[in-house]
Formats: sequence, structure tokens, C-alpha cells
Amino acid sequence: MSWALVLVAPPEDLEIRAAQLFDQGALGVELQEPGMALMPGTPPLPEGCGRAIAHFASAEDASESARLFGAEPPVEVPERDWSVAWRTHHRPMQVGPRSWVHPPWEKPPRPGVAVAIDPGMAFGTGSHPTTALCLERCDELLSRFPGADLLDVGTGSGVIALLAKMLGAGRVVGTENDPVSLEAARQGAALNGIDGVDWVLAEDPAAVPGRFKIVIANILLNTLEELAPAIAGKVADGGRLVLSGLLAAQGDAAERAYVAQGLRPVARKERERWLRVELSRP
Repeated sequence: MSWALVLVAPPEDLEIRAAQLFDQGALGVELQEPGMALMPGTPPLPEGCGRAIAHFASAEDASESARLFGAEPPVEVPERDWSVAWRTHHRPMQVGPRSWVHPPWEKPPRPGVAVAIDPGMAFGTGSHPTTALCLERCDELLSRFPGADLLDVGTGSGVIALLAKMLGAGRVVGTENDPVSLEAARQGAALNGIDGVDWVLAEDPAAVPGRFKIVIANILLNTLEELAPAIAGKVADGGRLVLSGLLAAQGDAAERAYVAQGLRPVARKERERWLRVELSRP
């Protein structure tokens, strides 16, 4: 038998909680984020929160973690091989007209441009609606602007930058303020045999030289607002800016921040209460 511990936390804290649970001896941690499709029979998530479900080999470790995090007592569950069972939650996904994201152990069922992402790195597999919305638009825009340069702000696992390079983008840069995430992105590039993406450790995208035909930023609203002058400054004349990481109600605020920087709203798309906003530079 093993023991399962459930922690409820804001979406932005889930990856931190997962790392902490692994430090406490968890065998595996499943993250459930708002907007994610849950397995049948799974209780709905609390409004605005996600869940980290950790599995422990011993009741003592699970109970100590529950005490440490102020969580409900762990529950006993039937023994499973968690090193294999967690894989059932990760399947190939078609994310754009030409493109797929898939775990390394399972290929897409149909031909296309396919990026392999190791879900064990937990820095963005493409399954969250905001990432999926950005991947979709990345594919569409590179079809419209073949060979365009692309900047991915807050690259995480690097999945957007990697897809862009595989779709034939010219110069591709992925920025991150977290060196652990950036290392995961480099490992993702090695996994896919991709060279030529510039991975930049930077708090401010203004540190990246030049401007880009396509800029994608999938980060939280407060950061999008704070970095609006720097991010907008990276969009070339006639270029497009794609923003996500936004709840549906946050679209107006995000748009205002970038209209103030001289950009024009182009389109919005909503998926499962999350939003993608697109603007252009005249």
C-alpha cells in the first residue's frame, strides 16, 4: 500500500509544492491545474486553485508532510507502480494545424511536426489551456509569416520556442528568470535534437537584442503589466504579440497595458476560462 496526500494551492505555487513534496520523499506528484481536463470521477478543483497529489511509500513520511503543509491527513491507496502509472495521464496532443506535443514514450498518431516534452520536468507540457493557445497561434503565425523571428518570454519547458524552431522560424530566443527552468528547456532541446535556439537567463526581455516578427508571452497578468514596455519594445513593425496566462476576465487589463505602448488589439480566443490576447504593431 501507499499513501496519498492532497495539497490545494494557487496555480502559480503548484510547481514549488511539487518540488517540496519530492524533497519530503514523495514517489510521484500529480499536478491538477485550473482548466485542465480531469480524469472521470475526480472532484472538481476549488475556484481559482489547483491540486498537488503526492504519493508516499510510508505513512510516516506522508503524515509528516501533511503536518508540515497543514494539509488533511493522507489516505491509504492500493499499491501501484507510480513510476509507470503516472504516464497514463500524458498522451500526444495536437496543438496546431501542423503540430503535436507528445511524451517521449509515445508518438503522435498522425504525421506532423512533433515536439517531445518530458512531463517529469514539470515546467509546461502543453496541456494547460494557456500553453495550448500559444502553441496553436505559434503554428498559425509561422504559417502566415514563414521564417519569422520569434521571442518566447517566460519559456518554461521551452515547448513554444522548440515548436517554433521545428516549424521553420528564423531566429528563436527563449527567456527565463529561473535557471532551473532554463536548464529544463536546454534538456528539451537535446531530447528533440534541436540546435539554434538562444536560451537567455533574464529578468527583463529588454536584455535581448533586436526586435521580432512574433513575440509570445505566456505569463501572469501582473508580470505582463510590469514588463509591458520591455515586451512591447521587442515587437517589430508589422509584428504580432501573443499574450496568455490570463483568466478570461483579465483580457481588458492586459490589452490596456500594451495599447499604451502603441500596439493595436487584433484578436482574442478563450478556452476553458483562459484567454489569449493578440496585438500588432502598425
